[in-house]
Amino acid sequence: MVGQYGMLRRIGFAVAAVIALMGPAKASIVTAVGGTTGSLPSDGSASQNEVIGSVFGYFGAQLFANGPVKVEYAYRGAEAGDTNTFFVLGNLTFTTGIGGSEYDDKASETIALAGLLNFAFGANQNSPSVTNGSNPSAPTGSVPNFFISFYDKDNKLGALSGTSGIIAFDDGGRQADGDYDDLVVNFTVTAVPEPTTWAMMLLGFAGIGLLAYRRKSKPAFC
Repeated sequence: MVGQYGMLRRIGFAVAAVIALMGPAKASIVTAVGGTTGSLPSDGSASQNEVIGSVFGYFGAQLFANGPVKVEYAYRGAEAGDTNTFFVLGNLTFTTGIGGSEYDDKASETIALAGLLNFAFGANQNSPSVTNGSNPSAPTGSVPNFFISFYDKDNKLGALSGTSGIIAFDDGGRQADGDYDDLVVNFTVTAVPEPTTWAMMLLGFAGIGLLAYRRKSKPAFC
């Protein structure tokens, strides 16, 4: 009985060691880098965003992941005369216009290290016009660019950081059109365990397995 109790204690210590080595999970946060803050035109104005309305966020910023993450993109709609496009990892993913994408169509990417998210928009063409990393810092109505806003804890747009939000594109097709509803995409970010975390977990489980094997190999004494 004493031997069995000692074995359970050793297994418990091994499990605790694995948990301690893993450490706390990193928050799956993406950050808007650079740019300036501001709001889309007010509701009821001639240049109101027809997809998400007037919200607070970033103009001219880039989206940066703080570590290994999975990003899921979903098409949210568009109000545009041109046929605009959205790319993930260089692949054409969403399009506007007749026969284009439908609400909640999805695409995803996994980022192994901290860095920029890999998306781009095309202004009335099947190739990128502006990529994440080249979003103009001081956009004008005639230059393709995108706007970023995050969801807060109450699932309302207007936060400046978080794990989900929208990317709203302005294709620069009309000088006076600054409503950023030429293609709107939702993004959601979740954490991905780092390789070192997986390695420590496997090491801990291997240790537990070895202890169990040794316990089975030795005769029990009461």
